[in-house]
Amino acid sequence: MSHAIVLRATVLLANAFACIGLVHAAPPTPAAAASPPDRAVDAARGCWIQRDAADGRASALLRLLPDRDHPEWLSGQLSRPEGDDPDRRVQLWLARDGGSAVLASRPLADPRAPASAAAAEPQIRPLAPTHASGRTPGSTQALVLFPQPRIEFARVPERPLAAGDWPQDTLSAEFLAGTNTGPSRRLRVQVSEERLALTLVSARGTGAGRDTPLFDGRRDGCD
Repeated sequence: MSHAIVLRATVLLANAFACIGLVHAAPPTPAAAASPPDRAVDAARGCWIQRDAADGRASALLRLLPDRDHPEWLSGQLSRPEGDDPDRRVQLWLARDGGSAVLASRPLADPRAPASAAAAEPQIRPLAPTHASGRTPGSTQALVLFPQPRIEFARVPERPLAAGDWPQDTLSAEFLAGTNTGPSRRLRVQVSEERLALTLVSARGTGAGRDTPLFDGRRDGCD
């Protein structure tokens, strides 16, 4: 083989490897942009306090902030100022893109993980304020029964209009519970600059009972 042929073959191989290197060095296709935060969910971020209408004492607290392990969600728990069991508080998760929500009767490691069929906790208890003997409760929150400890909700397109003493710029979102949760329910989130309300609403047309308030409080600082 002549020196010229060997040299030419070497040049062709070098060019081929260079082309391969160029292909491998090409920048990766950029990932799709994350969904922007939903306005109603974003407005619900913060610390909230519910007070007993009878005497103004705090009856429930909710600290709803980006979760440390799942920052694409806001997470929080409905708690009393004192005297409740941290392991039995109602857990609330709201996807920051507004697409879904989760209620649970026990702490969750991951809001996206499917509910365990082996879990046997049958109910979620909305907080009712404790009262000394002889005092009249300022809230009539009832026991909410579910057949499983974790209820997943999907966003519905309707946006309920502000009513009562809510300002016109109130933001709202509704989430429909999955079909395996017994009577259909919706989780309604209503929020203004200084007020947040969470309500379990009887799904339209089902006659599944009355609406149940979970929380109705005012902003109480924190970021």
